[in-house]
Amino acid sequence: MKKILTTLFILSVMLFSCAPAFAAASPEPSDKTIKREIKIGRKGAKEIEKHIPRVLDPAAEARLAMIAAKLTPHLQRDLEYSVRILDMKEPNAFALPGGRTYITTGMLDFLRSEDEIAAVLCHEFVHADRAHGIIQARRNNRLTLLSIAGLIAATQAGDSGAGVAAMASGIQTALMNSYSIDLEKEADSMGIDVLRRAGYNPAAMLTMMERMKVEKLKRAQYQLGIYQTHPEEDERVEAALKYLRDNGIDIQRRDVVQTLQVSVREQSGDVRLYVDGAALLSAPATEDSLRLFSELGERLDGTLELELLPYDIKIIGDSGAQSLVIRRDTILREEELLSGMPSLSELRDRINNAVNDSRRGNMLTDYYQ
Repeated sequence: MKKILTTLFILSVMLFSCAPAFAAASPEPSDKTIKREIKIGRKGAKEIEKHIPRVLDPAAEARLAMIAAKLTPHLQRDLEYSVRILDMKEPNAFALPGGRTYITTGMLDFLRSEDEIAAVLCHEFVHADRAHGIIQARRNNRLTLLSIAGLIAATQAGDSGAGVAAMASGIQTALMNSYSIDLEKEADSMGIDVLRRAGYNPAAMLTMMERMKVEKLKRAQYQLGIYQTHPEEDERVEAALKYLRDNGIDIQRRDVVQTLQVSVREQSGDVRLYVDGAALLSAPATEDSLRLFSELGERLDGTLELELLPYDIKIIGDSGAQSLVIRRDTILREEELLSGMPSLSELRDRINNAVNDSRRGNMLTDYYQ
């Protein structure tokens, strides 16, 4: 039992969650330790999969592998990167030394887009790439790579039921721990850069954390594995926001969280323009209305953002020659209005309401502007 508890303690400093990052908080990792890190990761993976069910879903694993394949070319070291799914309702993800990475079913259910999945994975890959697990273990216990591997190997396969239960409980606790704030920030800042180079929306690193914080505020008992022991989430989100701004990266959350989705459809003799499934505008289906609604849908799709403020959506010009403008883009001119359509002012109010409705589902957009 003593060996089990000792191993749990070591695992708890090796397994980590996801979050955001910045400055070079860790020394440049060495390629000389890669073989030992991979060996440690393999041993740790065996212990994890003994006690937490792994989900064997070829389609889901293939999707994760495809995302990982886009990210790993932009990392610094050639590690044994792979992604496996654990059957746990808590949203969590963590990387072992050497690159093996786990994500829970709860996390996959929580994330809203491929961009957010990529954000979680690249954050964890950076932890492995920068050898953060080893750095954290040394900070906490001054242990060498070999002593960590030895303690993991010391776990006995034939322990009693109570011992196995303690191991499973300890691993669950380990999944809810995280790195020191400086290492988390580094993983996020570098993760943001990896996302950009891989063609993903870097705002995904922000949206995922913002929504986690909302869930924590809404439900105190909600088991947010990746934030359970991290009271500095505000600092991490603010740091990610600052990094995006300092590097001139536009923060566009809409597509990442899949909201403010615009569509135009014909129905029962009418043409209707929808935002998130709610009808914004309708008119009898004619050649003119179909053309106008199609053009208006394209204009809105190119300009609607969660970050829009009320004064960004405005009416300019004199009566009879007014235009509805979103920031600098003209959305609709008064002369384009068809008979029976609402005024530009009414349409402006409807668009504002659609944005506000969407923001209510992404509550921290206002706070983290």
